[in-house]
Parts: sequence; C-alpha cells; structure tokens
Amino acid sequence: DERLPGGGHLSFVLKRGQLLRLTDLQGGANVSLMLFNAHEKTERLNLPDSLKCQHTAKLTAGHCLYSDMGRVLAAITRDTCGWSDSLGGVLCADEVEQKYGRGRYQELRNGFYRNGADNLLVEMGKWGLGLCDLSMTLNLFSRVDVDAH
Repeated sequence: DERLPGGGHLSFVLKRGQLLRLTDLQGGANVSLMLFNAHEKTERLNLPDSLKCQHTAKLTAGHCLYSDMGRVLAAITRDTCGWSDSLGGVLCADEVEQKYGRGRYQELRNGFYRNGADNLLVEMGKWGLGLCDLSMTLNLFSRVDVDAH
C-alpha cells in the first residue's frame, strides 16, 4: 500500500500478471496514467488504437490498453467510476497558471498547484525518457462527457 498526495507522482514496473489497484480515498482525484513497455520503451500506450479496436470512446472494466505495436499493455479489470477520460490529456505550467494564478512552491508549499506535464517528465526522467517521449495519458477517476459543442 502506498498513498500518493495530490500533485504527487510515482512510476514503477508492473509485471505480467500483477494487479494494480488505485483507490480515490476522498473523491475528486485524477491519475494521469502513461504506459511504456519496460523492455522496449519506444513501445507505449496508444489510446486512439485502444479506443478504435474496441469500438468505444469509453474505456472501462473489460477493456484493454493497447500499445502502438498492437500489444496489450494492461487491462481494466474493475471500474467503479463508469469510465476514464482518454481525451483530455494533462495541463502544462501555462494552463495551471491561467487556471489557478501564479505561485511558487517556496511561498505556497502544499498550496502550490503542480502541473501534470512536469510531474510526468520528472518520473519519465527516472527511466531515461524525456520531453520527446511525453505522450498521451489515460486520466483515471476523471469522466469527460463529449457533446456537440
């Protein structure tokens, strides 16, 4: 068991046959999930193919997460939210500043708003990956409804 605070980040290798359970303890959480093949990091999650080959726009229990090479990287075995956002991506520093205002960690401490892109880049750096490797994310616990507008 591990608790990840809001704005936190974590990366690890999930081996074949292992189960990862994510729980939103207080409601309102979002987990931006990126997937890479641990043995060949150029193989990564491809959300358009994951949606297209399963004839859905809503990834939920029973759906697989496919790589850009057509292999299953993970499967969603249980989902109590209904589905996860595969369209929205993550906010960059400029978007966070526009939404929440300017601020620095040195002054705001735990009130500092972190942006998802930088958090992903910090974790990716631990695996020898960088900005050119930043790709799409599946946002767990976040449901985005798309309408005509």
